[in-house]
Amino acid sequence: MTPTDISSARRAALSPRMREIVDAGIEVTARGGLRGLTHRAVDAEAGLPPGSTSSYLRTRLALTVAVTERVMAIFDESVTGLAHRLDARPLTDEQVVGEVIELFASWLAHPALLLARQELAAEANRHPEVARVVCPARDTTEELIAVMLERLGAPQPEVRARAVLAAGEGVLSAAMSYPEDIRGDYARTVMRTIVEAFATTERSLRAV
Repeated sequence: MTPTDISSARRAALSPRMREIVDAGIEVTARGGLRGLTHRAVDAEAGLPPGSTSSYLRTRLALTVAVTERVMAIFDESVTGLAHRLDARPLTDEQVVGEVIELFASWLAHPALLLARQELAAEANRHPEVARVVCPARDTTEELIAVMLERLGAPQPEVRARAVLAAGEGVLSAAMSYPEDIRGDYARTVMRTIVEAFATTERSLRAV
């Protein structure tokens, strides 16, 4: 079973109440950062009686990991969905690039998820339990980008995919500071510049 399969299985196994709790946790994290992610805050966000969250997730770390699994599983689903679509029909190189760029831009439609992901990515640097959820999800996205770069003839596509993903995460973070109606266009324009730069082959560099 791949990391994506594991995340999807965990998400599918959530009870309605547990899903209510972790979705409320996403909203709390997006609004106030992980500092505000407490059992009491999640109970209030979900409209549940005090003590409900702690009866499912006894520690703050357990709550953080559960929220992380939910966030990363949602991103995983969009990445693997695109991978399946790209495999299912023949596309030109330009269409593939457009689909990957659109994937990143589409995430801006869910600001709470993006903000929560940013908080959790930082938390992964401090807690290996969180990193064990965040890292496989990033790997899934890197694999998709590497396939795109390999198709474009870029050397070392796996290495360059890491750079594109890191840059793309920065683009999304920057886009969130812009008015909502221009975030998508900003992300698409900058992501295309990044992809084109990393897809450049050594031959084309020598020709400049």
